Amino acid sequence: MVRQVDPHTFFAATRDWQCVSHTQTEGWVTAFLRQEDMRCFVSEQIACIGWISRKWGKRMFTVTGECFRSLPVTDKQVFAFFDHIAQTDADMIYVNSDSLYSPLYEAGIRQAGFLRPVGLFSTTLSKEIALDQPYRFDKSWQRNLQKADDARLCFVSVANPSDEAVADYIRLHTEMENRKGFRDGLTAEQLRTVLSQPCFRLAWVDDAQGGHLAGGIVFQRGEYARFLYSFTTAEGRRLSASYLLYKGWMDTLAADGVKRFDLGRLSPSKSQKNNLFLFKNGINGMTVSYNGEWLYSASKLLPFALYFANKYYWKRIQV
Repeated sequence: MVRQVDPHTFFAATRDWQCVSHTQTEGWVTAFLRQEDMRCFVSEQIACIGWISRKWGKRMFTVTGECFRSLPVTDKQVFAFFDHIAQTDADMIYVNSDSLYSPLYEAGIRQAGFLRPVGLFSTTLSKEIALDQPYRFDKSWQRNLQKADDARLCFVSVANPSDEAVADYIRLHTEMENRKGFRDGLTAEQLRTVLSQPCFRLAWVDDAQGGHLAGGIVFQRGEYARFLYSFTTAEGRRLSASYLLYKGWMDTLAADGVKRFDLGRLSPSKSQKNNLFLFKNGINGMTVSYNGEWLYSASKLLPFALYFANKYYWKRIQV
């Protein structure tokens, strides 16, 4: 049976579950969602928090990530959960799942009436590094790690980040956004709320004088961790600080008992975005796929309207 519950009940119910996406944690939800917009659903095996948004007179219920009591789940469990979600008082229901792809998940959500959106605007690809096994780097990584070592750069994991540390991160991240022409939309207040939870962690790569050349935020829960945000300054790029940032996190997380390190979504393409794919692909690991984007709508026209809004109004990049 699927129940709609309040946020407090939701977090209490899922606290000890095997798989909880970072977007379904109390810290993340508090930082990014308004309580009056939330809808929380819990079944025996699956749970999620989503939010209602209103645009052009239509209501969309959006879910990013889920919680699973244990994996794998069956198609019947997925069907029962999302068939109930489909009854939400919304004109469209959009799900973007970051759980590892499962044919049974796809079978169940399709049986509940969900289809792939007209256009996809997030990649399903990622890469996982097994930290309990020896990891290897390609020749480019080896050269750049040596370069960072020659420059005496230092990886520093930050315990209980101060307001000053949050302000430094936002300032340097914003400088990188302005330089590259993109926006993550992360505010100081949101970052402060997220980092107040121990499952979200911050680290720097500093120069010999203690100046921040790169910074990164990861989500860690039990034996799983995921890379979320990072920045690198212009000087940090010259000195290969981003390479040490990832290597430092791998060593730190491995020492803390993490076995699976998810590098975050990969976007191989013909554009300049392929550089990030090549960077992450230089670490030996396993390429994986998420369950990805799904859309439910009783209207045949709204999915096309959502596609044009994504592409031409919000100017999102189709993948």
